[in-house]
Amino acid sequence: MNFSETQEQILDAAMDVIVRNGLDSTSMRAVAEEADVSLGLLSYHFEGKEKLVVAAFQRATERLMQLIDDRMAEAGDDPRARVKAALRSWFDPEFSDPHHLEMWLAIWAVSCANDGVAVAERDLYDRCAAQLNAAIKDVDRSLSPDAVGRRTTDVLALQNGLWINWNRWADEDALERGLQLCESIAFGDVA
Repeated sequence: MNFSETQEQILDAAMDVIVRNGLDSTSMRAVAEEADVSLGLLSYHFEGKEKLVVAAFQRATERLMQLIDDRMAEAGDDPRARVKAALRSWFDPEFSDPHHLEMWLAIWAVSCANDGVAVAERDLYDRCAAQLNAAIKDVDRSLSPDAVGRRTTDVLALQNGLWINWNRWADEDALERGLQLCESIAFGDVA
């Protein structure tokens, strides 16, 4: 999804307002003020609060997926290196800091009440799972689809908790141990 510079500015402001005020207290007017644009211009680009919130989440999703793709490509053709790159990309400074933790917690909360955000959130999970699933399958082509799926689910569950822990406490030792455990699960070194 491509956004204009003005739309990017608005979407950044929307995420800042959602994180700071919560979804219920987020208004088009507050976003317009934060973005330093007129309410009319905001409404021209986004027809209402729900579409704005969904677009902001979709933008965050696209940025994360692009980062994962880039890191996996940089890892080259070695399947194990590609899995490691995918797992570690979530902890890139671009997506891993207290502000991003607040943003994602807000998105997860919003997804409970907003069908559009819930669909976008599920799409992100499904895309990440498919990407990791394919990478794990490349490591061991003899695995059944069910075995690959279980490894993928286990790694994603552990990784989500690890990401929250990292963004709250910034414990580098815990992060490295957790990433090594994710890799061990992905590679079948642990049951």
